[in-house]
Amino acid sequence: MPHTFSLTPPDVLVIAGYFLLVVWIGMRFRRRMRDAKDFFAGGHQIPWWLAGVSHYMSSFSALSFVAYAQIGYTYGWVSVTLFWVTVPACVLGGMIFARRWRQARVITPVEFLERRFNIGIRQLFAWAGIPMKVFEDGLKIFATSLFLTSSMGIAIHWAILACGLVTILYTLLGGLWALTITDYVQFLMKILAMLLLLPLAIWHAGGISAAFSHLPAGFFRPLNGPYSGIYLLGFAVLIAISYNGSWALAQKYYSVQNEKDAAKAAYLSAALNFVGAPIMILPSIIGYKLLPDLVAQHRTADAYVLLVLKLLPAGMIGVVIAALLSATMATVSSDFSSIASVLSEDVYHRLFRPAATPVHLLRAARVITVIVGLSSLSCSLWIAFSGQQSLLELMVTVAGVFLAPSYLPLLAALTVRRLTWKGALVGYCGGSACGLIMLLVRFSAASRHTDHWLRNFDGTSILLNTAATIAGLWIGSRFLRQGNEERERIERFFRELKVPVRAPESSSRPEKEIAVITVAIGALLGVAGLCSVSMRARATDSIVALILVIIGLAMGRTARSRPAALD
Repeated sequence: MPHTFSLTPPDVLVIAGYFLLVVWIGMRFRRRMRDAKDFFAGGHQIPWWLAGVSHYMSSFSALSFVAYAQIGYTYGWVSVTLFWVTVPACVLGGMIFARRWRQARVITPVEFLERRFNIGIRQLFAWAGIPMKVFEDGLKIFATSLFLTSSMGIAIHWAILACGLVTILYTLLGGLWALTITDYVQFLMKILAMLLLLPLAIWHAGGISAAFSHLPAGFFRPLNGPYSGIYLLGFAVLIAISYNGSWALAQKYYSVQNEKDAAKAAYLSAALNFVGAPIMILPSIIGYKLLPDLVAQHRTADAYVLLVLKLLPAGMIGVVIAALLSATMATVSSDFSSIASVLSEDVYHRLFRPAATPVHLLRAARVITVIVGLSSLSCSLWIAFSGQQSLLELMVTVAGVFLAPSYLPLLAALTVRRLTWKGALVGYCGGSACGLIMLLVRFSAASRHTDHWLRNFDGTSILLNTAATIAGLWIGSRFLRQGNEERERIERFFRELKVPVRAPESSSRPEKEIAVITVAIGALLGVAGLCSVSMRARATDSIVALILVIIGLAMGRTARSRPAALD
């Protein structure tokens, strides 16, 4: 971010307390990790509502706040329209894909491909998306660290190390349990930030009528500016594939007890996206009146953070900065876990140590998690020291181009009987080739065309790339010969999918830990309020803190009537 500002001591206290809290979560759930299934799939015992919250949070990063707020400030309601494409994607997951992921009975997202196709296809998709994902996570850590650099005045490399190492630590110690519980903390931080910012923005604007009047023409059209119907359609296809096929999000579906819980997690994520989008974005639309000079100053990307600084009291600003940090940490930790699960189970266990004991595999999983995390951390440091910030937009574009060939064959393998291993291979190769061609065309034409043209091209590129992948899946399956052995394997796979999933005999309940965390966040915010010199900050922080403590105590009372999550 181009500007700098200074946090007050209460804000710093909240941010430091947040970091300590997530590390405590990792240490608390370390004892729960007995084998790779516990580490990567939570023993298939994650409550559906916690999986839904984690699915919702794992799709966010600090860039989501910045990007959607920037679009909202500049073009209005179209930002909400773009965000809402996540709703049908999650509903589609609840109807079809979430159930199939759980019915596949896996602990990694590519494990079932060997039963469905063969070991070669399993290894292809195990390796296909890892390099890009590691680098993309490095970019996210770098972008998030800019918030710490700007707010606390620390060097970028120290900010990167702080964000990266804390994320690695709690993922390493507590596995998927720590990840999902931490997502709850991050969800709480985010909700606090959004629910306070919107009414304060309306109040500062002079009320609801004044807040939403005299805005630029077209500000409340569903589509506006360079975001056309073609772009929206392409973006919707991209989100539908990502929300149901990406490793980190699929992990939330197969970590619950049964297929019904997987569907409920998807529907909860849909509801949170539907309700959360306008609450998060409306302050930036109102911000067009509260901060009228950002377009002229070329600072529209700073809209959300500047609104936070203008509207929120001390202590609550720390909550928002923690929410921005935690949003990316939620996404990155999910990626670390899913990538490590593939490298541990689908590569190391399957190819090199098939007879390894559960204890050995758990140790290997932790080592690989550290390696994956440090790889992304190294990418972040390289970007910081080399000044390659422009790679951020490049990586977003590249990821969009290769998303369909990497994830669409996985979704088709779970749902389409006629798909063969040759179809999956041709689909991947065809989609990747088309994506590469479209990427070269885009960057060769970028300097000669307008932003509106590029947006339309991006939408068209996603649609063509998806069509090429689907065409390859069909051509390879339809015209390349299929043997009797493969037909029998496919029939056996789909027969197994129809068998209802039996819930684990023992069910772990995290209510006690969640109650403690809720009270801790409330207490942290209360102490921050007491440290503030502003009476308004003290009053706001104290009221929110009291509400959280009451909720946490009520949850703790409920938890005491049930078996403890950890003994």
